[in-house]
Amino acid sequence: MIPEKGTLQFSSPQRSLVFKALNEAEERTTGYYCIPPFRWEELKYDLLTREDHGWEPLPDPMLARVRLLQRIDIKKPFNFYRIELNDHSILAAAERENLLHASDLYPFLVYILTHEMVHLVRLSTILNAQANSIMPCYESEERRVQDISHQILSEYSDQLPRLKKFCSLKPYCITDNPDKSLKLQ
Repeated sequence: MIPEKGTLQFSSPQRSLVFKALNEAEERTTGYYCIPPFRWEELKYDLLTREDHGWEPLPDPMLARVRLLQRIDIKKPFNFYRIELNDHSILAAAERENLLHASDLYPFLVYILTHEMVHLVRLSTILNAQANSIMPCYESEERRVQDISHQILSEYSDQLPRLKKFCSLKPYCITDNPDKSLKLQ
């Protein structure tokens, strides 16, 4: 996908950081929920950024979302989850918060992806998945996911500055200015 002029998009090194952060977020989330490897492998999902085929635009303040898709297999249908990152919103927030250096951007990406992993686990195992293709964004669910993400990441000192800044009592709010808030979903 060719970005529109003036649209922020992950560079190749930033995309590499995204996938490295995904691995760490996955490790931390499976550890928190005590999900054995064989169970985790049964959970089918992918991660898309703006450059990937199949990525769909997200509203500007949204950093990411998880979608439930139904895959039809000849033998049996199964649920398939898609995590979509909003490159533009993530990079704009990172720029505003002086996190564009790889050593600062990486923990921010781990934070975002851990939040999305918690949604994915809850959607696939804890919540009764509905037929909606996009996970509903209810404030109480966001609060729960935010709290769980905070618990997962608070064990790691490298995440403490990000948690103080982005994982506050205000659910999924990235800035104190409500007009400029960015949301995880």
